[in-house]
Amino acid sequence: MTFLDTGILVGALLESHPEHAVCVAALEESDRPFTNAHALAETFATLTGFYKVPVEAAGELTLALQNTITVEALALVDHQTAIREARSRGVMGGGIYDSLHATFARRKHARHIVTRNPSHFQHVAPDIEILTP
Repeated sequence: MTFLDTGILVGALLESHPEHAVCVAALEESDRPFTNAHALAETFATLTGFYKVPVEAAGELTLALQNTITVEALALVDHQTAIREARSRGVMGGGIYDSLHATFARRKHARHIVTRNPSHFQHVAPDIEILTP
């Protein structure tokens, strides 16, 4: 199983993205790709905020991801684990969100995390192979 980070999802959705082709390939070539619902919210936020995609189009694009990959909600235990492990993993501030992704990926037995930001995951997921397209 392969966890897909927000940057991969955004890159795969936006044809104008400079890494669109490699993000689409990463999505298509992943073994049983999945993500969590928080990554969908981050995708929507990035599309509408940074890329200025109109809200309606961003919503449709983001929600359509569910037709391509498995999406599940984070559980309370994911939050509790990420917060509990924050100190030992060196997590502060917004790093908790990548820690949540890693905690979820670990609970779901992911073999890989595919991301455009490998440094965000190196200390929170040293036990999972981090791949970049």
